[in-house]
Amino acid sequence: MIHLKSTTVVWSLVYTRARPILLLPLLFSVATEIACNGLNASKTSGNSVFLNRDLSAGDLSQWTHQDFGLGTDVGGNTRGGGYLWYHPNVAGRRVAGMTVTPTAHASRAANSDSVFLWDPGQSWNYQPCQIWLRTSVMFPSAATISSSGLSGEAPFAPTTGEWNWFLVFHNDSSPMPGCAKEYGNISLDVKTDDPVASGVIGTNNVRISLRIMGGDDCSPNIVWVNGPPLQWDHWYEMLLHIFWDPKRGIVEWYLNNFSAPYYSNLKIPHFSRARRGTSARAIQR
Repeated sequence: MIHLKSTTVVWSLVYTRARPILLLPLLFSVATEIACNGLNASKTSGNSVFLNRDLSAGDLSQWTHQDFGLGTDVGGNTRGGGYLWYHPNVAGRRVAGMTVTPTAHASRAANSDSVFLWDPGQSWNYQPCQIWLRTSVMFPSAATISSSGLSGEAPFAPTTGEWNWFLVFHNDSSPMPGCAKEYGNISLDVKTDDPVASGVIGTNNVRISLRIMGGDDCSPNIVWVNGPPLQWDHWYEMLLHIFWDPKRGIVEWYLNNFSAPYYSNLKIPHFSRARRGTSARAIQR
């Protein structure tokens, strides 16, 4: 389970078997330095908020789509898939809890288990837009589940390898060249160094990570940014600064310190998004 505050942005949980993730979204805004596809974000306020997932509705209805692993907007928490629960108070915050099970398959990725909270593509989520995403994430321990967990939820337990995705800026395969596959340009993940094995919990060098993909659609350049060792029951405060640009893209990742980026690359060649939206995903393999 992961707790997060909120982008296809896709909040997703992609997991390998019966592991929960909790997500809690906050703020998604377009920066004011540029005009985005005819949307001039430079208003008198200095910025415009285009996506807000602060859970103030008291449920998960702020997301356009929910997928319990049974199909988009199909089923619910009692239909035999995964779990998407609203929590009014976990460690003092409103939270969206995302849990995958062996019967939850929101993702088409082979041998993966997943649930999604997601929004379709938006005009500000493509070149030449410059955006900022603010969110918070917690990976709950057994103690947190004992005090705050709902039906089907369990402590966060990462799979071996890298298939523990929880936030993805995703492309859709349909409009891409035939040689391309469906990839996320920006993906947040929990990664381990254990040999990949099905049904095994990862324990070696467990850390939060950022994956960046840019360049040729058919042979993208992949950059992994390793974060610090994972802490359970800790609120990770994150800020992503992204400039979708085919010549000089930008990715900056602020982690628990908004005064200085944990990672910064101000010149990424061919860093532009095509097609889909953002999602909170829980995906494991």
